[in-house]
Amino acid sequence: MIAKKFRLHKKKDFDQILKSPYKFYSNNFVLRFIKTKKETNCFAIVISAKISKKAVERNKIRRRIYEIIRLNLEQIKKSYNLVFFVKKGVLALKYQDTEKEILYLLKKAKLLIRH
Repeated sequence: MIAKKFRLHKKKDFDQILKSPYKFYSNNFVLRFIKTKKETNCFAIVISAKISKKAVERNKIRRRIYEIIRLNLEQIKKSYNLVFFVKKGVLALKYQDTEKEILYLLKKAKLLIRH
């Protein structure tokens, strides 16, 4: 799980991101983000109850995505607020497929640092 200092919680942060023109899509996720003045990145995962009625399943997906972000945190460019919106098909994905798709979105948005 990612540390609390890397998570978004405030409504005004979400409102700013929703107004942002930066949107990137994959089969199971939508990534929206904005540039900030802070030194660190902040992340949020939005999973609607339409994805699954069971909170257990929604939390499992959320924990998976946060873990993928935590493991790749050093490769993500700094000073961004990012929100991942989850689509319906994510329940069928395995961990590796979820990781590929998240990294694909970050690469598509040019937020990954190349080594």
